[in-house]
Amino acid sequence: MRPSLKAARSARRLPTVTVLAAALCASMTVLTPTASATTTVAEPVTCETTSTSTPPPLQAGIPDQARFEGTGTVTCRDAQGTPYLEGASTFSGTLPSPTAAGLTPVFRSRVDWSDGTVTTGTFTDFQVTPADDGALQLTIKGVNDADSTRFASYSVSATGQSVHVGTDPNGEVISNQKGTVTYRP
Repeated sequence: MRPSLKAARSARRLPTVTVLAAALCASMTVLTPTASATTTVAEPVTCETTSTSTPPPLQAGIPDQARFEGTGTVTCRDAQGTPYLEGASTFSGTLPSPTAAGLTPVFRSRVDWSDGTVTTGTFTDFQVTPADDGALQLTIKGVNDADSTRFASYSVSATGQSVHVGTDPNGEVISNQKGTVTYRP
């Protein structure tokens, strides 16, 4: 039996239609963004901090303020708990006494990250409150400097605890701090 002319044309059209459909699907795949090509919004980064601080030598002309300066470390960990970014921190600050009028608390910090980037900031939303156990609870909020090479203009929220650990030979208080800092884009 011989195939009809109509059946022969249909048999030739099928591969042609299949090729055109495949080409159309391929072009849609190229034109449609995939999940990996979509823009992702940066997530907040939360890091652990540890530090030691002492008051700097007293300076004449700075009444009613507690001053301090210190050094420490900042460690950011991935979801598995492995450190992926570490830095060395330096900081200084002043806390007005409760009776000082018109003085604002100031906290300045700098983190030199292990990858060569730097984060700096000056924060005036800085609060210290005594805890029941004699430690001080710290809260620092603000925005990093725009010229930082890591976390530039990110908002910052830091909380922690400062514990008196001793006195140096000059009678100055030495304190250790431990806490967390969160950088938000």
